[in-house]
Amino acid sequence: MMPFEVKLQDWIQAKGLFEGIDRVLLAVSGGADSVAMVDALHRLRQAGHLQCEFVIGHVNHGLRGADSDADEVFVTELARQLGINVVAASVSVNDYAQQKKLSIETAGRTLRLKALAAMAQQHHCDAIATAHHKDDQAETIIHRLMRGTGFRGLCGIRPVSEVYGTEFIRPMLGMRRSDIIEYCDENNLSWREDVSNKNVNFMRNRIRHYILPELQAESNTIIDRLSALSCKSRQFLLWTEKHAQSILAKGRMDVTKKEFVLEKDVIKDCPPWVFYEVLLGVLTKLGVGLRNYKQEHFNVMRQLIEQKKAKAEFPGGIEIVVNKATAHIQLKRQPVILSQESVMLQIGQTVEFGPWKISSKVLNRDEVDVGQFLKTKDTFVEWFDAEKIIGPIEIRNRQAGDRFWPIGAKGEKKVGRFLMDAQLEADIRQNAFVIADAEKILWLTPIRMAEAVKVTEKTTRIVEVQVGR
Repeated sequence: MMPFEVKLQDWIQAKGLFEGIDRVLLAVSGGADSVAMVDALHRLRQAGHLQCEFVIGHVNHGLRGADSDADEVFVTELARQLGINVVAASVSVNDYAQQKKLSIETAGRTLRLKALAAMAQQHHCDAIATAHHKDDQAETIIHRLMRGTGFRGLCGIRPVSEVYGTEFIRPMLGMRRSDIIEYCDENNLSWREDVSNKNVNFMRNRIRHYILPELQAESNTIIDRLSALSCKSRQFLLWTEKHAQSILAKGRMDVTKKEFVLEKDVIKDCPPWVFYEVLLGVLTKLGVGLRNYKQEHFNVMRQLIEQKKAKAEFPGGIEIVVNKATAHIQLKRQPVILSQESVMLQIGQTVEFGPWKISSKVLNRDEVDVGQFLKTKDTFVEWFDAEKIIGPIEIRNRQAGDRFWPIGAKGEKKVGRFLMDAQLEADIRQNAFVIADAEKILWLTPIRMAEAVKVTEKTTRIVEVQVGR
């Protein structure tokens, strides 16, 4: 094997990229990076070092007219020469960018990832391989540093990640761009040049053509150092999360009181970054989202817990009570006097219902991360499939005979019976109210939304409803 192939195989084995994978979609644009990737992986497979099958996937972005079509022809011919099946998809980046009010870069990336994920699903591929390399990694980290980032951002491009429910692997992430060009030259591989890569109106291209060369002039090892930084950041993140979980395991969750108790001795010497992860875990357990939390809140919480006796309130109804030995982080409940009159909610507006302010807006499904929302949301915000909402939205008190289908349940229930079966405290039952459309209850607020309007993979537009005092 050539040195390039040996280095590639070592990286793949070190990261376990192809383990348990039977079929891989190789994302090939026609550029030098993806051409080198498909050629080298094909050679490794022929030599018996890889056992999986390959399918080549190409996305025509339609941004360069005849040149974009020529890229597709080139990739199709490359696949024919290698004896690998190929599938192509065309997307309209300009139209999508205008429609969604996105930059060309963001629109192109979104459509490309969605198209590749769809190809992988249609052709029964377990993963998608992209040709990101060390230089791409360096550009990504520099870009994030310029925008402002914590150590999570310094993790950069990950060897394995999940996007649109599909696993993406990066077998070339251990290679330098110069190694790739040298490999192509040595093997007489031709490739397509994308002239848009020279357009310095794009920040990534300015980093590539101006900032990174300047840094390399000062230190010719900067790319390797940034790559090493990303690896260390990922290791640090894993250590931090593991440490935080060990601390959380020593705490006590009282579901009835909606309270999490931490022994102060356990968190006394906890580093700030671990403390943040611990609080993140506690707030998640209490069903409180992080939207209204800033770094200052976590700093104040830490100072509070270090005191011998203290008490303070935080966003989302959180109250922290500190005594000599323990810190009690609890969801504070207050009596609510609901309005006697129903209120109609127009999407995009904010209305008042008793002590509550209720706001709504529409989101595009492909511009949000549903998984992250579900992970960090609190009980006072929900997302609904916009197409499943019929007619106007009404906010009202519960009525005798109200029925709804709680999300996750097998069918409809009377609201009163649902509340009794859920064994909720009396104040929660009494303070619950209804958000409904013309046909059904959408949300028994703030307890449970309805199954019929949950967001699914087929959802294109989302209505967000948020409730606050």
